[in-house]
Amino acid sequence: MAPHEELLRKIALVRGRWKAFLWLRGLAWILGVTVASLLIGLLLANSTSISGWAVVGLRLALVAAVLFTVVKALVLPLRRTPTDTQLARFVEEKNPGLEDRLVSAVEAIHKSKTEQIAFVHLLIKDALDRTKHLRFRDQVNKRKFSTFGGLTAALAVALIVSLYISSLFFPVGSQLLLGRYLLKPPNLDAFELKVTPGDITVARGSDVTIQAVAMGFDPQRAEVHLRYANSTQWEIATMEVAPQNVPTFRHLVFNLQESVHYFVDARGNRSREFTIDVADLPRVEKVDYTYHYPAYTGLAVKKEENATDIAALKGTEVEVTVTGSQLLSGGRLVFADGKSVSLQPSGERMVTGRVTVDRTTTFRIELTNTNRAKYLGLEEYSMEALDDQKPIVEFTKPGRDTKATKVEEVFTELRAEDDFGVRQLELYYSVNGGPEQKVDLFASKGEHPKEISAGHTFFLEEYDLQPGDLITYYGKAVDTRNPANTVSTDIYFIEVRPFGREYRQGQQGGGGGGGGDQDDSTEALSRRQKEIIAATHKLVNNKDKFKEKEWKDNIHAISTNQSKLAEQTTTVLQRMSRRGLTSQDKTIKQLSENLKAAIDQMNPAADQLKAENAQAAEPFEQKALQYLMRAEALFNEIQVTMGGGGGGGGGARQSAEDLADLFELELDQNKNQYETLQRGEMNKGSQAIDEALQKLKELAERQQKLMQRRAQQQQGGGGRGSDQMSAQDLQKETERLARQLDKLSRENNDRQMADVSRALQQAARNMQQQAQGGNSQQQEQAAQQALEQLNRAQRLLNQGRGGSMDDRLAKLQEQAKKLKEQQSKIADETQQLANKPGAAGDAHRRAQEINQQKDGVGSELKSMTNELESLSNSQENREAANKARAATNTIKGQQLQNRIEQGHQILENATPQNGYFGYAAQNERAIEKGLDDVQKQIGQAASAANNSEEKKQQNALNQLSETLQRAESMQRRLQSLQNQPGQQGQQGQQGQRGQQGQQQGQQGQQGQQGQQGQQGQQGQQGQQGQQGQQGQQGQQGQQGQAQGGGQQGDTRNPQGGLPGGPVYNGGDATGPGSYDPRQWQREFQQRLNEIREIQNGLGRNDPVSRELEQVAGALQGLIQNSRAGGNPQAIEKMAQQILDPLRGIELELSRSLQLLLAKENIRSAQEDEIPQGYQKLVEEYYKKLSNPNSKQ
Repeated sequence: MAPHEELLRKIALVRGRWKAFLWLRGLAWILGVTVASLLIGLLLANSTSISGWAVVGLRLALVAAVLFTVVKALVLPLRRTPTDTQLARFVEEKNPGLEDRLVSAVEAIHKSKTEQIAFVHLLIKDALDRTKHLRFRDQVNKRKFSTFGGLTAALAVALIVSLYISSLFFPVGSQLLLGRYLLKPPNLDAFELKVTPGDITVARGSDVTIQAVAMGFDPQRAEVHLRYANSTQWEIATMEVAPQNVPTFRHLVFNLQESVHYFVDARGNRSREFTIDVADLPRVEKVDYTYHYPAYTGLAVKKEENATDIAALKGTEVEVTVTGSQLLSGGRLVFADGKSVSLQPSGERMVTGRVTVDRTTTFRIELTNTNRAKYLGLEEYSMEALDDQKPIVEFTKPGRDTKATKVEEVFTELRAEDDFGVRQLELYYSVNGGPEQKVDLFASKGEHPKEISAGHTFFLEEYDLQPGDLITYYGKAVDTRNPANTVSTDIYFIEVRPFGREYRQGQQGGGGGGGGDQDDSTEALSRRQKEIIAATHKLVNNKDKFKEKEWKDNIHAISTNQSKLAEQTTTVLQRMSRRGLTSQDKTIKQLSENLKAAIDQMNPAADQLKAENAQAAEPFEQKALQYLMRAEALFNEIQVTMGGGGGGGGGARQSAEDLADLFELELDQNKNQYETLQRGEMNKGSQAIDEALQKLKELAERQQKLMQRRAQQQQGGGGRGSDQMSAQDLQKETERLARQLDKLSRENNDRQMADVSRALQQAARNMQQQAQGGNSQQQEQAAQQALEQLNRAQRLLNQGRGGSMDDRLAKLQEQAKKLKEQQSKIADETQQLANKPGAAGDAHRRAQEINQQKDGVGSELKSMTNELESLSNSQENREAANKARAATNTIKGQQLQNRIEQGHQILENATPQNGYFGYAAQNERAIEKGLDDVQKQIGQAASAANNSEEKKQQNALNQLSETLQRAESMQRRLQSLQNQPGQQGQQGQQGQRGQQGQQQGQQGQQGQQGQQGQQGQQGQQGQQGQQGQQGQQGQQGQQGQAQGGGQQGDTRNPQGGLPGGPVYNGGDATGPGSYDPRQWQREFQQRLNEIREIQNGLGRNDPVSRELEQVAGALQGLIQNSRAGGNPQAIEKMAQQILDPLRGIELELSRSLQLLLAKENIRSAQEDEIPQGYQKLVEEYYKKLSNPNSKQ
């Protein structure tokens, strides 16, 4: 750099610093004037006497003041730019020791002549030497620079804060002054404030709620002004925001002893003044309810003190006891529908009456004192009549159709729950369409448990089965003697397969609903017959859910499809005969005979369905399926033996291929002829679920805000009237939502929805504990537990609607992969079109085909973006949510959606001559690259969702809770065995029988001890493509090996049992009180497998996993005891060695998970500006939770 350039650069540093100073000073003036003008304008605009045009004047004055300051303090100073000489003089004044060397050098640079170059060079060199240690950037007054910089920042913060505060303290002024239109006067008459109860007389000591509803405007806050009779001063209180569709505020006045005048002020709108007078009238101090449930429920009498609303089973009699403030001579419950129930004296200040819960309504309480003075209280109570909901029943294991060899043991587990208790749990099965057999899994003779699980094992080797045979089974639960409250599961199938062969197992859930993706010749006929059976079973067991016309339409549709399937099978037979296939091979002839037998069963089944006799059609349908299954097994055998590579002659192979062609030719013509009745009919409840999610979010927010306010009150003192009212409302709404979701869960037979309802019920109980008092620490714990239950309910409901976060991301990952592959195909085709467009007409046609594909990509991308945005806001896993947000940002940042639309337009307008095909190809490659980036980011999000510690512990806790519930059900059933008369005399005999039957299946079990943790991994041939495989503890290919234990059921041959063989708790031989050592051994084995699965999920080095190892050891002992035919008393005693440790481990795991969630809660609390005092309380609470010795 030349010397003169270096010197001018140093002068430029001074100029830059000078301009920065001017900017800071100007901004400080502008912000200061803006803040001052805004505050003055807000004060004036908030006046109740201001007119609309005056507001316009204020707006103009504010704008003028700010503009004037901008020009005066910023624009004009910046236009006066100092010269280099002036800046050099400025530096000389700051540094007198330079003795004008700098100024002389600068002037010489600008005025130098050719003959003076040498002299100027010396001046510049001298100036540089004298200023080499001088900091030019610091020549502007550093103190002033810092002062104005700090002042500018402070005023910017002040402006933001003033705008926020104005919305709180000057809501009317801020809305008027900062209106959308500068010159349009606002409508000041649009604001209206409705206040209740208005002018009224109440009983002395009453609690009165003052409510204000803002119509036409949305104030952020409202204040009530109170002046009591003995005071001349107005008291001001901030009103509580009430959750309503319109802005609503409430304030509770406690223990009113004298008259009070009041008015409400909201956003500058002031109501007129009202008066509440006080008189010596009786008022309600306490309400108690005693519930007497209908006799058939078996429920004990329940007493509820300090209650508010009545919610009970329809037909329940509730004894209402009201305690008043005075001596009472009577009273009434006055219902909103005009009816009333009298209350009779039952004490000095008590009256009692009985009301039957037969409808849903509201009521108020009227009390009469001994002077005959009456007072109808202001508080409104609700009475809700609950229907006795049907139980929820489902097979938790295997929960799908299964295939097994004839010597395997197939474990099933049935679970039921009910709002008032399960009376009976039964399993029904049929072998090859034979007579239906019943297994009594549970029958309660005393108190009915609200939840029960029971297992049953099918010992297939005892049924004399062959490949192609099948067992159909379903479960049934009863909660009362009312037959209408009996619920059945879908029907499931156990198919017998040959040994040593792998078969694909379609993605069939219970009842064959859904089928597999494939529709090949080996499974199409039998799968469609299963769908018919499942649909018929659903119609039989859910007839009350359908309208008469709907039911008839459904049964005729099934009849039509049964007839069509018979016709298709007949056509296949005819073609086989025409081609002479039946004469070529004995196996094909057997296949043909089985198809004929199936047709002989299909036709009467269709006739019965046409006659609307669905139940009579079921045996024919199942017999038809049996023959179709045998035909399927023969067909597979033909394919292997005749069509296998390298074996057989060419003619045999040709026969096999011809046979396959015959099936496909006929069956492909009629795919998906009707819609299978869908299980659960969950679509009907989708809107209700969305509304429940929104309500849950609102309840959780209100609970959190209530906790914040109470924490502030503990620090600063203050009244808690409004908070108590809010807490009561919150509890009522939580209970109401819990009842709604419980009803929805039973209508849809949805267990997860029932879990949500139970979480809400627990939250309501925690809220009640919080309201009942105790010390502050107990109240804080109850409040925090209520919030946790509300958050848990949200997570469960979200999972029920769209799956858990990891499930949703896994689906997105697969969707992104397919989308990228599809886009790659489009990009390749577009590139080919650009390279060789061909004729104009042909090029246009190819471009249209590509655009059709692009439409699908655009639609899929939009759907994927919406799902990513939803996941990015999830609180389930912050890391995964952030990565999902990154994928969303990539889609938007690279404008992929716009590129797709632009590509569509380019292809529309492209011709071989204009070269647009080349642009289109480049665009498609850019979209492909963008989708590749999105796919990678979604993969990262999916990995984060699966690997989080929180997810691992949540899964372990859920699994452990399930295992504990099943173990408790086992204990309950074992205890019931001890109460059976004559049981002691049966045990030895049954133990011997168990040993006889057990010897038959011992081969293959000896190596099981080391395999107990390998649930779902053993013998999984034929399970590819399975959905809903949770709980599959090695149910395929384990010849002779227990499929997971925990079975209680029928091992009896349906034709009368094995000759000389055992009869185990099945059919009509024995009832639920019998004891079968084999069944209990497998059930304990199942619990052991579940514990091993939890250990695998947590990792064997996890502390909880090590504790579970002790429980696993105890289970080993139970398995050995039951295998030896141990008596139920001994097993029940040993079960205590399992249950108590499991409960402790569950509590420990729950605490550990709460600590993880607490970290997220504290971070969220800090983000939401929760008071520091509350944060400390939350932290202390979770520290106590982490201490196992702390008392809850």
